[in-house]
Amino acid sequence: MADKLIDSIRRRATMRRCGVACLWIVLVAGGFGQLRGETPEPRPTTKTDTCQSVNCHAGVGTSKVTHGPVAQGKCEACHEYLSESQHTFKLTLPGDQLCQTCHTLEHRDVIHAPVEQGRCTQCHDPHGSDYQMMLVDDPTRGLCVSCHKQDGFSQKKFKHGPVASGACILCHEPHSSWEPSLLVDKPQALCLTCHGQDLKGDPGQQRHTHAPVKDGCTDCHDAHASDFQYQLNQEAPGLCFSCHTQIQEQLAGAPVVHGAMTESGGCLGCHAPHNSPLPKLQRADQTQMCLSCHDKPIQTEDGRTLTDMAELLADNPDHHGPIREDSCTVCHQPHTGDRANMLVKDYPPQFYAPFTIERYGLCFTCHQPDLVEDRHGKGLTRFREGELNLHWVHVNQKKGRTCRACHEVHASRNPFHIRDSVPFGDSDWLLEIKFQTTPTGGSCSPGCHDTRSYTREAVQAGGATDKPAGETAYNTGGSQ
Repeated sequence: MADKLIDSIRRRATMRRCGVACLWIVLVAGGFGQLRGETPEPRPTTKTDTCQSVNCHAGVGTSKVTHGPVAQGKCEACHEYLSESQHTFKLTLPGDQLCQTCHTLEHRDVIHAPVEQGRCTQCHDPHGSDYQMMLVDDPTRGLCVSCHKQDGFSQKKFKHGPVASGACILCHEPHSSWEPSLLVDKPQALCLTCHGQDLKGDPGQQRHTHAPVKDGCTDCHDAHASDFQYQLNQEAPGLCFSCHTQIQEQLAGAPVVHGAMTESGGCLGCHAPHNSPLPKLQRADQTQMCLSCHDKPIQTEDGRTLTDMAELLADNPDHHGPIREDSCTVCHQPHTGDRANMLVKDYPPQFYAPFTIERYGLCFTCHQPDLVEDRHGKGLTRFREGELNLHWVHVNQKKGRTCRACHEVHASRNPFHIRDSVPFGDSDWLLEIKFQTTPTGGSCSPGCHDTRSYTREAVQAGGATDKPAGETAYNTGGSQ
């Protein structure tokens, strides 16, 4: 029976850390001594000068951090006699008002629930504690999570530094704040107090800034803990698609998808998450960035092998203009496409094709259509016989030679991006071109016709005509 009574008293004492607990202890102190077989100290029947003795309130004031009135022995600052003869007490003011007589708090827009409800002793011991600010529990371990258990921080794989160390007050005010969630500063300014150097870096890196960096880090990162690295709300590319829905829709319906889009980390392989000196938050110049993956042969899902582009560019010094200008996306879609090799427009894959402007849409993104539409090439192209435009001769016909028949689209060892050889027919037989330049023109000896040369200088035919020599030869013939 005695044990049950002691347990009951202890439970009640634990639930109350204010003056009510002290009153309860006073009332039953004699009973404790009797139950333990000790001789209790008689309860005073008159006003006393001290509240502490061997058997009465002996532990009060012995904590590492002691409340000021307790340390000075001024118990009456908070407690007053209810009955001197029975030695019972009450608080001098209700609990929600008593603390405020000394501790004036500025109540801002957002108030911590225990403060708003006057429950100071939910976090602070009114007499003393082994923790700073007389907190009732270790602030780095049990205090905040005693209420915020539902947030499940401890179960997450990656924790924010202040959360891992229990330093909640680095980010949150304990009593009230002007900011949501009791933050100590505006969300962006708060993150930058620790992560400023990471996000700002070299001033040149700030030319292009990701919108969430300006608007709110928590759009992408969980401020407390996450199961994803860097405390991301989810992994990329899923995280990116939460804003970039258009690209997600393209990905779902596109016949051709860039392999980088489906790899772990997805978008972050090409785009910096915070800021960059380059448009679209590119991590590097396009050629450099593309070659970070295209530095080896790549097998496609349809069984093709993509060329080791790094090796091709290193071995062939005459680079196509978009490559010289670091503009791979002039010709290739970076995310998804509906054409082979993710080309932005049509480009005939065959050796022969009937000529239309639309069929050569990719080339005419940069090159003038007159290059193949105009019979007269003077002032238009260096590939001419006198004034006869030899591009027009080769391309602008029903059985026209496509651009790839003579030109390498990325790089070549020859001037004008002329190829050494070109795959021909279903067997992809390599047909050599054997192109040579001369001061006024050039020549080639391909498998499709005999060696032929051209000159840009007009030659009079017997002095009777200004028709360029060779027009008949270039404009007729079975192989043409």
